[in-house]
Amino acid sequence: MALTSKIARKKLDQKVSKYANTSKTLEVGAYGKSTYGAYFPNKVGLDIREGPGVDVVGSVYELPFDDNSFDTVLCMVVMEHLEDPRKAISEMKRVLKPGGLILVSTPFLFPIHDSPNDFWRFTKYGLRLLFKDWDIVEVSAETNFNETFAVLLQRVGYQTKLYLNPLMKVVVFGMAWVLTKLPRLPKVVYGDIKRSVEEPEAFASSFFLAARKK
Repeated sequence: MALTSKIARKKLDQKVSKYANTSKTLEVGAYGKSTYGAYFPNKVGLDIREGPGVDVVGSVYELPFDDNSFDTVLCMVVMEHLEDPRKAISEMKRVLKPGGLILVSTPFLFPIHDSPNDFWRFTKYGLRLLFKDWDIVEVSAETNFNETFAVLLQRVGYQTKLYLNPLMKVVVFGMAWVLTKLPRLPKVVYGDIKRSVEEPEAFASSFFLAARKK
């Protein structure tokens, strides 16, 4: 793996690949070089702007599709950029068929990105609350303890200008790579400062959710 290859992207692809299918799929927030066509070849990409990966221009708050139109909806690293996530979830649910699958990835321990349109961070408990009316298949961390700090170091490399910049960027990306190769650093991780509740996923760069429409 190259030093600058995005750890977060690799981990997310591993999560998504488990749900690969050939059914009709909607990708919300599809602008850019999406890798999801490899897993969902019958995919329609929607975004608020024209560009690569975008088949339909429209708003997630008023999706230009009939009820029960899709078997799968992808919402990858999008919800943090939505002013009203609940409304967006309701609309994505509307266009899903009964039993249809939604896949969501959203950051947790992650810096501001795509500024100023970055509004929210979600814990796994927050995702369970937002999707309480769905059949939740999976809610899980996308990175382990070491990988989370490696991801943050990579974002330092991507999003800053450092003293002795070219040299320091090599150091920062190198440290991130080393972290991914080390054994898991903490023996136990807790979800509170009193260390009374074990929470193995307390340090995660992002969380991944898979759920089905009831």
